[in-house]
Amino acid sequence: MHIRPGGPGRAGGRPSTVHWADPLVIPARLIRRAFVSFHPGAMPVLARGSYRIEAATVFFFAVTLAAIEGSFVGVFAKRSFSDEVDPVHLNLVVALLTAAPEIANIVSFVWVAVAHGRPKVPLVNTLQVVTVLLVGALALVNRDGVGLILFASLIVLARLAWSGIITIRPTIWRANYPRTERARIIGKYSTIQVLVVALVGLGLGAALDADRDSYRWFFPAAACVGILAALATARLRVRGHRALLRAEHADDVDGKAGSPWRGPGLVFRVLRRDRWFARFMLWMFVLGFGNIMLTPMVVIATQDAFRLGYVQSLTITTAIPMLLMPITIPLWARFLDRAHVVKFRSVHSWSFTLATGIFMLALLLHAPWLMYAGSALLAVGFGGGTLAWNLGHNDFAPPAQTSQYMATHVTLNGVRALVAPFVSVTLYNLLYSAGLGTAAAAWVVALSLVFCIVGSLGFVWLRRDMAHMLEGGVKRTP
Repeated sequence: MHIRPGGPGRAGGRPSTVHWADPLVIPARLIRRAFVSFHPGAMPVLARGSYRIEAATVFFFAVTLAAIEGSFVGVFAKRSFSDEVDPVHLNLVVALLTAAPEIANIVSFVWVAVAHGRPKVPLVNTLQVVTVLLVGALALVNRDGVGLILFASLIVLARLAWSGIITIRPTIWRANYPRTERARIIGKYSTIQVLVVALVGLGLGAALDADRDSYRWFFPAAACVGILAALATARLRVRGHRALLRAEHADDVDGKAGSPWRGPGLVFRVLRRDRWFARFMLWMFVLGFGNIMLTPMVVIATQDAFRLGYVQSLTITTAIPMLLMPITIPLWARFLDRAHVVKFRSVHSWSFTLATGIFMLALLLHAPWLMYAGSALLAVGFGGGTLAWNLGHNDFAPPAQTSQYMATHVTLNGVRALVAPFVSVTLYNLLYSAGLGTAAAAWVVALSLVFCIVGSLGFVWLRRDMAHMLEGGVKRTP
């Protein structure tokens, strides 16, 4: 069978003599297409300038984010401070660190108020610089009780700054990228970020296995690379920015034109005004509760149950999920570009349920190899989750209220993160001390599995109730 370059059509005026039977043809073409798909020329014409700047920003800032990634800092704390801090207290700090990305989101309503009616790019730029400074300060931490408190404080503050960025960015993306291409473009950013974070995390894990003090040079180095991201962001422009700011000033969201929804009341007002979004948030809360319960248990189990080193632990908690995510992101992006987020979640959420079940079996059977399998399945969930997280609320929000809906989403995520990991770790500590030993983790993961199952079923029920809207073609905002 003969093929032509670029597919069945004519390209270059003559057919290729390369055969699909050649074992190197298909992998080589797939790899080439994957790389080419990231080139600005593969993007819509009007989006290329923004894409070029943001792709560079994501690449450089991902190095900085690797230093505060939840699973990485959890593993770092669990291993680095285990000889200096009481295990019960250390496990609670691990719960805080692994949930810090979600806990930080609870202040998203603050960022909405700060950003409302103000230029978006300068604010994002400022938050990037704050994050960079906090990451650099991590090099000052000592491995003792005080050092653990300082380490956790710096991580939480850095995540607070990052939460502002993720709250504001969807407004920029909505202005700069067309609806039908948005998931694909954001999928490219997510792919770049997770690959860099995973590889940097593995590199640091290897360095820490060789030298426990290597973090003293890594954190400043990660901060320096983040400065390059801030410089790139400063060049970004937002399409229709003046019109967007006028719309925000004129938007009557709480009976007073030009005033954003301030404080926690933002969440209640959004949910009260949009009952479908409220139900969507309910099942997101249940599913997310189970997911957040799982994370500290996986980190703790790598040490308490399996006694793994930095590299092995980070491979399970960070590298496998992140390195495999790029394989699933394009598949989920095509689905999300064509489906309402409710339909998307009714399918996608089951990937988290299956992954949690595999982790439970790994702990019950004391089979470390199943931990790797669970991480691989978790990558499937993360691949779709990172897209729906950034874009799903757009299927409900009016254009001028994108940030309000995003803030509602991430604030509720922060609320469950204030509860779920501490329920998980407290229950583990109690069961462990009661004599269950490492089997305690399996029971906690089983409870996490129950939440995931209920949440997944909730999305199926919601899809059924919204069927007349979804099948009839929901009026999707541009």
